[in-house]
Amino acid sequence: MLDTPFGSEYHLGMSLWNKILLGLICVVSLGFFHAAARTVKTYQYWAIKANDFEGALKERNDRIVGLRTADHQHPLADKTIGVQQLRIDLGRVLANRGRIWAKCEKQKATIIPSGVMEVKVGTEESVPNDKMLLYVFEEGDDQLPGKYLGEFYVKAVSVNQVVLASTTQLVSSLSKHVTESKIPWVLYEMMPTDEYEAFANLTEDQKNWFANLPGDQKKWGLDDKSERSLRDYLEIFRACEMHRTLFADRLESASRDLSYLDAASQEAKNQEALAEKEKTQVKKELDRAEAELTAVADLFASRKNMLNIYQNLVKDAIAKNHEYAQEIAKLQKDAADKIDSRMRSMAQFGPRAN
Repeated sequence: MLDTPFGSEYHLGMSLWNKILLGLICVVSLGFFHAAARTVKTYQYWAIKANDFEGALKERNDRIVGLRTADHQHPLADKTIGVQQLRIDLGRVLANRGRIWAKCEKQKATIIPSGVMEVKVGTEESVPNDKMLLYVFEEGDDQLPGKYLGEFYVKAVSVNQVVLASTTQLVSSLSKHVTESKIPWVLYEMMPTDEYEAFANLTEDQKNWFANLPGDQKKWGLDDKSERSLRDYLEIFRACEMHRTLFADRLESASRDLSYLDAASQEAKNQEALAEKEKTQVKKELDRAEAELTAVADLFASRKNMLNIYQNLVKDAIAKNHEYAQEIAKLQKDAADKIDSRMRSMAQFGPRAN
């Protein structure tokens, strides 16, 4: 050990304090090491979170851009289109459908003598123009689908009320739908048109529902391989109304013929009953005539027997009369001979000859 001014005790004391300091430094170093490790872990955690957030933000921004700009040529992954294209399609649809009056309430429906149906309809919005042609539907929903009620024209207009008249005599089914309708109506200036987009964005459940309808999915354009034929609903409704009218006429004619046949059948049954009655009466008369004939036959037989008896008696009487006549003739002849003989003797011998 080196000699110092402080001596050996100084070096011994300094060595102890160095050890204590070194121990404190080690303890503090462990704390700093733990804090550094926690800092690294925190940095890694938030770095991952920041990366995830940046990815989600980028994905959300891309989704927003897609929802804004996706069109029919570049649809989204779920085959939907963006807001801009929807606005374009909505504008085209609104431009092609004409004006619409929704939430119209039916107030009274009557059929005038000409067969045309008149309906008073109340509306909260502006009323249609006079003489305007309208296509009327029920305002249905998924739970209660609306029905097509027919083609009408505006006959009269007043404040919040219009009088609609059917353009033709409604068939019984449409007339029944109009009179029994309880839900609000929708009046269309133009018949709604069919479009390819009508079934373009159906869910799988809706596609499965359409798949259960008669026919294949090509009919609805749901197989992604074919383009369905668009339908002209106005022509379809008019054709259906024409066929319903023809069917109603044929049904009425058939019902009338059936009533005639029923009347003829009833008349035939009445005639049959009358014939049966006459047959029963004739049978009774026949039985009575047969009984009378039997009685007459029995009487005839008895009279024939009596006739035979009387004929035999007459024959016997004739025979006896013939015998009596022969005897009388013989007696007369004898008497005549006697008289003749006496007359000859008297004539020959005179009265005394007696």
